[in-house]
Amino acid sequence: MEPDDFKMFIAKGEYESFENRVYLAGACNVGKSCLASILIGEKISKKWISTNGLTIYFGRNGINLEDRKMVTLVKSDTNIIKKLLLGNPNIVSKKERKVKKPLLSEPRNVNEKATDHTDSSLKLSELNSLDKEFKYSDKKQENKNPRKAKDENPNVPSLTENVKTELPSYPRTYPKQHKVLAIQSDILKEIRTGKYKIKIAPSDLVDFGGQRCFDMTHQLFIQHKGTFVLMFDGRYELHTPLEEYPQGETGKDILVHWVNSILVYCKEDDNLLPLILFAATHSDCLEKDALLTKERNFTQELEKLFSNHVKKRHILYNKVFLINATNPNDPQIEHLKSKLVDIAFKQSTWGERRPVAWVPLELQISEMRTKHISVIRKERVQELNRLNEEFALTEHLIDVFLKIQHSLGKILYFDIPGLDKFIVVQPTIMVNILRSFITDQLFWPKQQDLRSILENTAHTGTVKRLQLFQIWSQSPFDVYLPTDQHKEYIINVLVHLDILVQPKHENKVETSDPLYMVPCVVQNKLPENLFPREEQKTICLAYHLKECAIPSALIFKLIAAAVIIWPLKEIDGRPCLFFQSAVLNIDDNNQLLIAVKGQRVIVYLTNSISKQFISPDVAASIQECMTSALQRVLHFYHECFGQKSIKIDEVSLFEKEVGLICNKEACLVSLACAKSKESWVCDNHQIEHDKTYCLYWIFEKQMNACSSKCKDENTLSLSPNDQHLVRIAEPISMTEFNMFIIYLGLTLKEWEDVKYQYNPQDVLGQKLMAMYKLKKKKEKDHQKPMRLKDLSDALKEINSPHCLCQIFREDTDLIDIASSKLQEIPSDEVLKMLPREIGNCIIQLGLELGISFSSIQETMYKYPKEMYEQLYDILRKWKQSRKSRPTVFNLMKALQQTQSGGLTFLREQYKT
Repeated sequence: MEPDDFKMFIAKGEYESFENRVYLAGACNVGKSCLASILIGEKISKKWISTNGLTIYFGRNGINLEDRKMVTLVKSDTNIIKKLLLGNPNIVSKKERKVKKPLLSEPRNVNEKATDHTDSSLKLSELNSLDKEFKYSDKKQENKNPRKAKDENPNVPSLTENVKTELPSYPRTYPKQHKVLAIQSDILKEIRTGKYKIKIAPSDLVDFGGQRCFDMTHQLFIQHKGTFVLMFDGRYELHTPLEEYPQGETGKDILVHWVNSILVYCKEDDNLLPLILFAATHSDCLEKDALLTKERNFTQELEKLFSNHVKKRHILYNKVFLINATNPNDPQIEHLKSKLVDIAFKQSTWGERRPVAWVPLELQISEMRTKHISVIRKERVQELNRLNEEFALTEHLIDVFLKIQHSLGKILYFDIPGLDKFIVVQPTIMVNILRSFITDQLFWPKQQDLRSILENTAHTGTVKRLQLFQIWSQSPFDVYLPTDQHKEYIINVLVHLDILVQPKHENKVETSDPLYMVPCVVQNKLPENLFPREEQKTICLAYHLKECAIPSALIFKLIAAAVIIWPLKEIDGRPCLFFQSAVLNIDDNNQLLIAVKGQRVIVYLTNSISKQFISPDVAASIQECMTSALQRVLHFYHECFGQKSIKIDEVSLFEKEVGLICNKEACLVSLACAKSKESWVCDNHQIEHDKTYCLYWIFEKQMNACSSKCKDENTLSLSPNDQHLVRIAEPISMTEFNMFIIYLGLTLKEWEDVKYQYNPQDVLGQKLMAMYKLKKKKEKDHQKPMRLKDLSDALKEINSPHCLCQIFREDTDLIDIASSKLQEIPSDEVLKMLPREIGNCIIQLGLELGISFSSIQETMYKYPKEMYEQLYDILRKWKQSRKSRPTVFNLMKALQQTQSGGLTFLREQYKT
């Protein structure tokens, strides 16, 4: 905060604030909710009742400021004044003492459920009677998994249920004239006198559900500082696969995931928090003599995992609390509580001074919560602020107030264009909103239409805007989000937080029902048969991230950047979107795999025949797309979570590596090394690898000169495909082609017959049909198939030896105009109109679209004198062939290659 802002804030007086928040996290079915029940004094469930999302307890746990003991609070007073007093004792006037330290943050998060305040002159003594208990939780479902564990607390009522039964009726559109909510001077006077000195500082408790589908839900809450207790089942070794995770993850995997997820939001400052502790449960299931050995072994394993972590000062890896989470009197739980209290007293915000000038707006926001108002326009806060007379804040200080409120999770306010018009005054409603579509199948609704949406989302990893609107039009979400504007705002927030990922490009295309990827619902691992294993078909590109924490959604942002250009591969109608990986189709012969492996994002480009057939232009375009997207993502994370004031060079945050498949896995070398050497020897297998094809990733697309490797023996031994024949024949003049085709084995008579038979076709069509006749002749005479070496020798005969290296080149300019619209399948109406926009290019266009020579011949015989019908038939065959998705983008690429027109027509039709 700026010094001038600080002075203006404290001009009306100050009070001391004591904030604390404890998070319980880790794998599911380890006893997190049992421990939560102990910490809030609730009865412990003996059954595993899985947590749907997360549970937040406000004011159910506290710290005695005198004897430094953690205590349970049976009742939770939710009135804002009492919360301030309960959580912030020793309220004093600025006149009574000097300021000891600058203002750093703000009053604590409050979730109200209190009586409606109809009398604005209510005295503080009257507020003391408002002592209703509030417990925020979620709907629980009993898990039928027979695994013997004790976890969650079933006794906490659902917020959804509370909303259904206790919401007062109020208009869907808020009245223009707001009720006066200004604080009366007598209440403020009592606050300033410091009369009320409470000994207990409340401590918020957050219990995270363990299913991986909730990872992105949790992201919304773990940005706020606190102490994290990462829990795991002490009966099993950390490397033992867990039954609840279909990906085969172990306890170690879950702990590493949580540590990285927490610390990715950790600012690079001197603050103690967040601090991560570890607790192993089920100590009652272990022999007494084995407890010390278990504790020692777990500690050693944690030291191996985290002692070299870049943010290790936030990880207490040299101590494990081995607890029985079903025993409130367990000595180890007492030790854990003492440690949590000790950490609370050491945090920088403990006992810091806060301005009394905040209290009016705090009370007004609290009043909104009591009326179950969740999302408001920023203008409403500004209107209420004007009612506060001498306590009214300036516009600038309102923004400062809102930002600080957001920093500890009291509200959600994003000071960025498009999101700064609304404020979520009750952040906990985000839990219900998120778990409306991000939840385990265990918690799916029974209503069939909603269930179908969730089934499709779980199956494809995608959801549409109108589907979210449909879900949120049901009770209780229609109360949280009463208008489409509210729903649209929430979608934009979820996109901003990476919970939803919208495939997009620099040139956005408006659509009324955009598609979003939902990364966290994808649980299936990449099948082994989709992983590239053959050394001769794949080149690799890796981004080695230098920070230890890869954000959960990073891989999906990269996938989103690629999906807008190249569609997801589909198998049996299912998109190939998997847990931290995806497979995309480049064309019929090339596919792309993007996957995370440790600290690397690895890109695999595979050709169905050989890596020699990979286009260097396409490889370079993929690298440019991935690099640009990665830079944008890293910039977002550093800007949003603590480093906005630092100029970030995103390129310095990762290192590029290139490589090949070696012994069924990626063998990588730094790009700098690949540039400087002709080859390298891999460390794992001591095999020498040539760098030639690895450098396709950085190929200069403007270069037209012949490569020194165009006559590589491995390349020349391969057979050309039909598209290669097009690229070979196109630049050769008709006179030179006579010599070329005769050298390859066609007689002069056979060549003359082809020209006569296909006279209506253009010159290139005649040349291509001659190449086809040559292929059939070799097959008939049982000769070896035509090789690239045969073509190379024939090109030498006509003094065009360097035409060969150009057959692998592709024009990639269309990538610059790629948009989601271009991944659609063109309609029949468009395909019927298109032939009148293009010329006589049936053979070339058919081959570029992947139609075989024989199928093209069939079309020409079927419509011998009807060019438009021929072209439409070719387009129809292409659309019906399911070898790869027949997208508008692929059609535009083929038209660009033929240079026969039609591109402008398609761009107008799809508004690119």
